[in-house]
Amino acid sequence: MPPLPTTQRPELMPSEAVLALHDLQHTYGSFSEFQEHLAELLQQGKQLKECLEMVRLLGILEPLSGEHILPESIRLQGPNYRESLIANGLLSRNRAALQVLEQLYGSLETLAQQDIYLVEALTGFALWLRRQLGEERLVCSEFLEDAEVARGDIPHQDLCALSFADASFDLVLCNELFEHVRDLDQAFLEIARVLRPGGRLVATCPMAFGQWESILKARHNTRSGRTELLEKAEFHGDPIRPKEGSLVYRIPGWELTEQLQQAGFHNAVIHHLASWKHGILGSDLPGVLVINAQR
Repeated sequence: MPPLPTTQRPELMPSEAVLALHDLQHTYGSFSEFQEHLAELLQQGKQLKECLEMVRLLGILEPLSGEHILPESIRLQGPNYRESLIANGLLSRNRAALQVLEQLYGSLETLAQQDIYLVEALTGFALWLRRQLGEERLVCSEFLEDAEVARGDIPHQDLCALSFADASFDLVLCNELFEHVRDLDQAFLEIARVLRPGGRLVATCPMAFGQWESILKARHNTRSGRTELLEKAEFHGDPIRPKEGSLVYRIPGWELTEQLQQAGFHNAVIHHLASWKHGILGSDLPGVLVINAQR
């Protein structure tokens, strides 16, 4: 991976627009509220290259750990900064989730006192959490059906049929999985079931953020057991299926907030976080959307 691009300028005086993205956060309780800010957010998204320059000059203050990551330890893997700005094994969207966790729990010490289910085991985020929290109260898993890589050391879990008892966890963390789940409504019911009252789901996923309806790309036929494509098959990278990848069933729209409420979450909001200070940068939007739902 290449390091961050360099520049000939010895210093940079950021514009007011870039200073506004030093640590920008907003919480949206509805799609209509988000719509009111969408044009402004898209305009702010035009400042991303200059925001990247601030990261190149100053480094990143990692959320929750408080570690200052020096510019030379940061890598850029592509133009979509949500996915490509890498430091300590974490992406922008991972740091956005950490920022929300910091707001909810305050510190790593408090977070370590929660029973946590992380719906991944092989990612940089999973490794980071295990390093910081240990494994006594952290459970990680992968979906191993049709796996290309044999991993007997990792427990298998199907998000639509979790094996855990009711009220097992205080926190469920789910990154970039909702687009791959065959039955998202059932997955939300299962997450709500294994959470204790007051427990939380914190998640990221690619979103059709400008619309209410999800973009459906495939569906699982429960009668035949087969997958039916509604569009050309789209696959995302998957460490368990490195050759084929993981099929995309949908790009969720804002209707997922209603789906969460119907599954038993009494409060479902979406945060938008953009911060060159914390290395949280997006693509079209200046930052990253993070789902936060309370049981």
